[in-house]
Amino acid sequence: MTHLTYFRSYVWGLLIFTVAVIISGDIVQSTESGAGCGDSWPKCEGSLVPAIENIHTAIEFIHRALTSVLSVGYLGLLAWSYLLFGRHHLVWRSVLFSSFVLLLEILIGAALVFFGWVEGDASWGRVIADSLHVVNTLILLASLVLILFWASESENRSISKEYSRGRFLIAAIGIVMVITITGTINSLADTLYLSDQVVVEETPIAQLLVSVRAVHPLVAIIGAFLIVGSIYMVMEDPKVTYSGLGFGIFGILFLQIIVGILNIALLTPVETQIIHLSLADALWVLLIFFSLYNYSSEKPRTT
Repeated sequence: MTHLTYFRSYVWGLLIFTVAVIISGDIVQSTESGAGCGDSWPKCEGSLVPAIENIHTAIEFIHRALTSVLSVGYLGLLAWSYLLFGRHHLVWRSVLFSSFVLLLEILIGAALVFFGWVEGDASWGRVIADSLHVVNTLILLASLVLILFWASESENRSISKEYSRGRFLIAAIGIVMVITITGTINSLADTLYLSDQVVVEETPIAQLLVSVRAVHPLVAIIGAFLIVGSIYMVMEDPKVTYSGLGFGIFGILFLQIIVGILNIALLTPVETQIIHLSLADALWVLLIFFSLYNYSSEKPRTT
C-alpha cells in the first residue's frame, strides 16, 4: 500500500467516526441529556473525567469524549495532508476548510450548553442553534468527502466548465438541506412535546415546533420525489459518471421513507431515530460524491 492509500483509508475512518459522533449527539438530544455535564464546558461537571452518577451524565460525557477524539484525529489529518501534499494542493486546502468547520461545530455545541439551550428549553435561540448545528454538520461531512475526492482524483479530474448538470445537483443538495433542517426541528419538537401529558405553551415558538411535526413528513416525501427527479435528469446526460451512486441514492430515499413512517408509528424511539439519522448521513455522503464526480470532468490526457 502507498502513502496515498493509507491517507485515504485514514480519511474514510475519520468520516465514519464523524458519523458516530453525530449519532451520539442525536442520542444526547433525544434522551434530554444535554445538561448531563451541567453548565461547564469543555469539562464535565467541573472535571475532565467526572463521576458518572446518572445516565444523562454518561451520555453527554461520551459525546464530548468522542468529539475530543475526533479533534485529535483532525490534528493528525492536518499534519499528514501538509506533509503528503503541500500547502498549495487542493487536499490541504480542503483539510483546512474541514478543520474550520469542525471548530464551528464544537463552538455551536458549546453555545448550546452555555446558553442553556438543552433539555426542556423551547426558545428561538435553541431552534436557530440546532438548525445551524445540523447545517454545519452536513458541511463537515461534505468537506470530508471533498478531501477523499481530491485525494483520489486531483490528478485526473477538474471542475467542469459545463454547468448543465450543476443546477440539478445543486437543487438536490438544497432540498436535502431543507429536509434535514425540518427534521431537526421535528426531532426537537418530539423531544419536548411527544408525551400527551405535556402542555404545549401558547407561544409562537411552541406553536412553530408543533406545526413542524406535522409539516416535516410532507416536506420529506415531496422532497424525496424532487431529489429523484433531479438525479434522474443528471443520469439522463450521456456524460454522467458513477451512475451507480445515483441508484444508491434512490434506494436510500426509499428506505428513509419507510423508516420515517415507522418512526412516527412507534412514537420516535431512540433506535429508529438512530437508523433514520444514519440513513440521512449515508444519503448525504452519496449525494456529495455523485455531485463531485458529475460536476467535474476528466482532464485531457497528455501524450
